[in-house]
Amino acid sequence: MDVVSFSHYLSYSVILTSLFVKVPQILSVLNARSTKGLSLSSVLLEEIGYSILLTYNFALGYPLASYFEYTVLVLQDFILIIAILHFDGLLKIHILPAFLLYFLVYTGIALRWFPDFVLTTVIGLVTPLSFSSKFAQIKLLYTSKNPGQVSLATWAIVAYGATARVVTSCVLTGDPGVILNFCVAASMNVFISCMIVYYRQQAKAKKE
Repeated sequence: MDVVSFSHYLSYSVILTSLFVKVPQILSVLNARSTKGLSLSSVLLEEIGYSILLTYNFALGYPLASYFEYTVLVLQDFILIIAILHFDGLLKIHILPAFLLYFLVYTGIALRWFPDFVLTTVIGLVTPLSFSSKFAQIKLLYTSKNPGQVSLATWAIVAYGATARVVTSCVLTGDPGVILNFCVAASMNVFISCMIVYYRQQAKAKKE
């Protein structure tokens, strides 16, 4: 099997896992009717980053296999954001213009309504957004010492996905901005997964 074929198989595995990656987190929030341990700012920043990656890749005509999972991730994060806003009592009519602006901007990026330098600029924002998103969750976990409703399954799956995308992006697109983003995301996703395991073990030890 050559490297390109392996990358395609790896891409398909990422796409398959993306179909349910956020489901454990969404169900955890819905079942507990609580957002304890979850950082809203982290999810919002993640949604912005995912939306940029989806629309950027679409606009440049990259192979669908190299980014298709973002169609699902954007939708699942959107549902998660709605759930968090609802249970935190923040889902009000006055936030509707923000959602409309979001859809307008990303439709414009995908359909290349904006000059090409805008594409270059927005993809450069993805890595800082990814870092900020993960850092917000790390900070909350560290200060609370309690993962609460944070799903280990979700973070473990996104860690796998980002790691796999480092490989597939190197082979299929070679885009340095996208590759850097996946490297940062992969390392921080693994770190967050380790934090969740550690704090849950600590909580379990205290109960015993």
